Amino acid sequence: MKHPDIDGVAAVVEAAGQDADRRAGRAAEERTPEQRQAFRRGMQRFVDRDPDGAWVAVDGDTVVGMAEAIRRDAFWGLSMLFVHPAQQSKGLGRRLLDATMAYADGADVRMILTSPDPRALRRYSGAGLAIHPAVEAEGVVDRTEIPTGLPGRSGDTSDLDLVAEVDAGLRGSRAEDVGFLVDDSAGLEVVDHSGGRGYAVHRRNRITMLGATDDATAALLLWRVLAQTEGKAEIWGMTAGQDWAVKVALAARMRVTGAGPLFVDGRERPPGPWLPSGWYF
Repeated sequence: MKHPDIDGVAAVVEAAGQDADRRAGRAAEERTPEQRQAFRRGMQRFVDRDPDGAWVAVDGDTVVGMAEAIRRDAFWGLSMLFVHPAQQSKGLGRRLLDATMAYADGADVRMILTSPDPRALRRYSGAGLAIHPAVEAEGVVDRTEIPTGLPGRSGDTSDLDLVAEVDAGLRGSRAEDVGFLVDDSAGLEVVDHSGGRGYAVHRRNRITMLGATDDATAALLLWRVLAQTEGKAEIWGMTAGQDWAVKVALAARMRVTGAGPLFVDGRERPPGPWLPSGWYF
């Protein structure tokens, strides 16, 4: 993938997302101009930061598929893989996955957070990763259920050392990716006291990334994020080890449903207390 491909990549991702919404019986959502610009900034960073993990499939001069993977030391994660609905079931997904898997050579841990699409599940299981079922939550938070006096504070890029220290006990540091998101207008919540430490990144009513030293601190951080939402909130990627997050979502009167699973290789179970980012894990 190169910078000139990014507009074509955006079109593929949006078309695939709308097709998935329709097949799931949901109204297809149009991205806002702000969301489109944020997406393009993220794609530019993938090309610059992880060029060996960024690939496109083309038909002539038209982008018809894309895949992006990150590599952080001994960690590899597949961030995105989409094929335009008109080009699916032609083997493009397999070829894109094979290209990004080469970027995983030498990695100790591999992860993929995917949709419930049966083709994706078959593809990623066949790549040798173990499946961990997951749930997601959405809905307007019942504000009467938000605990009062929540400890913690809003953070900024001066807190990246804390992020690295907390993540050292999870899947490895996400500090550089947190820094990018915060610089790109994402919010950061921090808890740093004798009882526990942790952080949570959020954007547009969605929890984007969370890491903590213990479940209680992780739950406090999630409540801090939900307390700032307006309208429908979303939480993704909750596996069996993240029951603390499910309990917060249920207490907030959010709707918890089955979602696409997390595939993991190189460790017995997903890290925790932790919530993955769709792009940066």
